[in-house]
Amino acid sequence: MAQAQAYEPQCRGHRSVLVAAATMSVKLYYFGLRARGEALRMMMRYGGLPYEDHIVPFKDWLAGKKEQVPAGRTGQRQLPLLELPGGDLLPESFDIAMYIAARTTPSLLGEDPAQAERLFKLGDTENTPFGSGYKHYATVNPILNKLPKEEAEALIPAYVAALPGTLKYLAGELGGRRFFGGDAPHYADFQVWHYVDNMRTLDGGATLEALGEPGEVLQAWYDAVAALPGVAEYLASRPRLGTGQVGLEGSIHHAVAVPSELPVVREALKQRAAGL
Repeated sequence: MAQAQAYEPQCRGHRSVLVAAATMSVKLYYFGLRARGEALRMMMRYGGLPYEDHIVPFKDWLAGKKEQVPAGRTGQRQLPLLELPGGDLLPESFDIAMYIAARTTPSLLGEDPAQAERLFKLGDTENTPFGSGYKHYATVNPILNKLPKEEAEALIPAYVAALPGTLKYLAGELGGRRFFGGDAPHYADFQVWHYVDNMRTLDGGATLEALGEPGEVLQAWYDAVAALPGVAEYLASRPRLGTGQVGLEGSIHHAVAVPSELPVVREALKQRAAGL
């Protein structure tokens, strides 16, 4: 297969990166965030599925693009959205992940469908063993990517306080395996990795370091996913934080290069260590 030249236009808001040349590539539409689109990009890079990466400016979304998107199974019109060969549009992160997982080489469906689906959907699960999947897990996405910095900072102390329980749960789910999928990753590995990556961005990895053996187990898994072929190259190519290229305007990712150095994060870690 011929390799197309990737490119980066001057205006990233209208970026369309052709990752690999193919007559039947898919097109992924998402915002310039490190959020629900990350796992999908990582899966396609690892699995060798050619795709075009279209970054949708949020102002365009609010100005009418949202109405052009089909509603998903939840009834919501939202991104990410995958345009299939032939032009059909596939909404919903989970449905997109399943489509990708069935077509990558190697397959990313995994040998335990129930486990993979449960882990992938943790962020949308109200009741989990570690608390609310949204409040104690997925909230890191809006904290870093979407909310104005001042609003996000108000949520950080409670989120940081809950991180040990969340990460211990994930280490337990890993159960000594190299990946959640076993000897090889399945699609949920990439979704969980994205959330843990944002957690580590927020606290600088302090929680994993403080957990002892569970933290070491989860860190080894994190490193293994990050080193996967295709994934390592993708992560190295991501726009840097604090440059205005990631996150909505005014968000932590948009304005802050090292979120873990924010005073509110340092104070939250200090209070947690003191048991307050």
